[in-house]
Amino acid sequence: MILRYLRINKIITGLRAYSAGSKQFVIKKPARSNRWLLAATFATSFGAGWFVTQHMTFADVVARWMYDNVPEDDEKLMKYKAQLNARLENLSVVKQLKQVGYIEVFPQTQKKNTLISETLLVPGGITVPPRFFYNPRNKETVGIYHLGMKLTGYPFLVHGGILATVLEDLMRESMMFAKGGKKEKTNEISISYAFPTFANQFVVVRITNVEESGNLTKLRAEIMDQRGQRTLVRGKGTFST
Repeated sequence: MILRYLRINKIITGLRAYSAGSKQFVIKKPARSNRWLLAATFATSFGAGWFVTQHMTFADVVARWMYDNVPEDDEKLMKYKAQLNARLENLSVVKQLKQVGYIEVFPQTQKKNTLISETLLVPGGITVPPRFFYNPRNKETVGIYHLGMKLTGYPFLVHGGILATVLEDLMRESMMFAKGGKKEKTNEISISYAFPTFANQFVVVRITNVEESGNLTKLRAEIMDQRGQRTLVRGKGTFST
């Protein structure tokens, strides 16, 4: 009996010694993958690059700072304006207008709107004068304006007051075309904003649904992106002559 006890005690003592001397293995948690961070960085960079290339050229970006208070005959400024006019001429909407009966008109009456023709007609604002197209058959008018970085409210977005001014400007021009140059009086204008308008792009302003009743004229207007595919601003106007 005693021998049996001593054997068991010896076995237990040996097991304790082995446990004390044995190595402990710890399984480490695998390091968290940083693939999501790389993917997010790539997506952000790609999105920023796409935005810049879609809505502005390098010349547009620097125009805000380069062309302040420079003479009109400055070579770089003249080159920048020529680039804008070339881009305007190559817009698909301009080619479409000429194909469906619109004729380009060159009104002198726009000079009465000093905000458009003087105050905002500066580099980084409305750098080049807007162009107007008129359809005498349905009395509809289309104007194309370039709105620069100086006209922003929030970063990269044109100020709502500027959009309202541009919309009213074409409404008045449309009235002059439809009424043969007669002076008009604004009775009421209402505007609603449908989608943010990015700066440094052309916008297409269209006057439609011209309804005349005596000396009263009602019309609808909208501002669209330079492709003429998305409506940005909608408006209605009532004028009397």
